[in-house]
Amino acid sequence: MASQIEELMPLVIGKGISMRLFIDHSKPEDSPEHNWVDTAYDGKDDSDILTIPNHWHREHDEIMEVLEGTMIFYLDGKKIIASEGDAPLLIPRGHVHGFTVIKGQPVRFTERTQPAGSFKALFFQDMFQQGSPGFLLAMRVFYDGDTFVSLPGGFKVLDYVFMTIVGFIAKAFVPAKPATVKTKVL
Repeated sequence: MASQIEELMPLVIGKGISMRLFIDHSKPEDSPEHNWVDTAYDGKDDSDILTIPNHWHREHDEIMEVLEGTMIFYLDGKKIIASEGDAPLLIPRGHVHGFTVIKGQPVRFTERTQPAGSFKALFFQDMFQQGSPGFLLAMRVFYDGDTFVSLPGGFKVLDYVFMTIVGFIAKAFVPAKPATVKTKVL
């Protein structure tokens, strides 16, 4: 029987940082096990450091799991060190979070969402459609992709207003959101 796991177009998001996007067609479409993102940092001295600043989502929860190595998550102002073998970290919608790898330490982790869907794959393909995104592209992708930058002060209404204004303006200056997820090119 052929595998029902489909790998979408892989992404290089920085030197030494790769992202693979998957769909498991054997799982129900509404299951977090149906779609996932697998990200790896090689830990080499000359590799970029993967750091995702604090942000939050209005429409989805994230489930983060470290498969190899150790990394640092930030959730609602608390630092969480997660390693392979630890239980997955649930990040509920509306909660401010970010993360970083540890320089020199290889790590591999997955990200799943609830509700499930291909929107996360589309988000990342959109973000890295031209390589490393500039500020305006990142703001447009956030605007179109349920991501709100967490500004100082912790006032989510200000985060929302900021993303609405800056994201809307950015739409005039950067490529539009792709209509569909890109499949893997053989």
